[in-house]
Amino acid sequence: MRHEVKIVKFTKTDFLHSENGIIHIDEHLAMEENDLLHHTQVKSIPEVHVTGTLQFDGNALVFSDLDMDGVMIVCDSITSEDIEVTFDTTSQSTYSFVRLDQLDEEDDEIIVVKHDSIDLNPEIFETVLLEAPISISRLPRDQYPKGDGWQLLSDQDPQEDEDTIDPRWAKLSEFKLDDDD
Repeated sequence: MRHEVKIVKFTKTDFLHSENGIIHIDEHLAMEENDLLHHTQVKSIPEVHVTGTLQFDGNALVFSDLDMDGVMIVCDSITSEDIEVTFDTTSQSTYSFVRLDQLDEEDDEIIVVKHDSIDLNPEIFETVLLEAPISISRLPRDQYPKGDGWQLLSDQDPQEDEDTIDPRWAKLSEFKLDDDD
């Protein structure tokens, strides 16, 4: 089942009619089972609260300054169960209503908009996806899977610094090699 995402778009006309070229953002969004999430570790984003401003320079550029907080659902790295992860992040982007070759700016980070409409959804959801943990588990370390001769380790487990000889090669240490020949 796919759910549609609320579209957060603003046109150049919206900025021209706004006070001082500033549009204030205060939106609640969610993304469930969408193509944007298909190849990520995030299963859904049931709650995102976006606040901030979009400021139009009166010519061609719009500067976004957004704060986002909410909850995402990710898969437990060990048990594959759903885990809720909270996030709180910010994003700043620059949009242009004209092609980059028509600007005096030489910034590769400027996003050229199409049809005089700025869609904030890609900026919002890309920023949220960057907050997703690469690996996460609710299991305590003593319950990590293990078997005959192996166990799952964590990067937080104490590591042995001493060099131990692999038992498969231990017998070779008994041989004395003469390098004096």
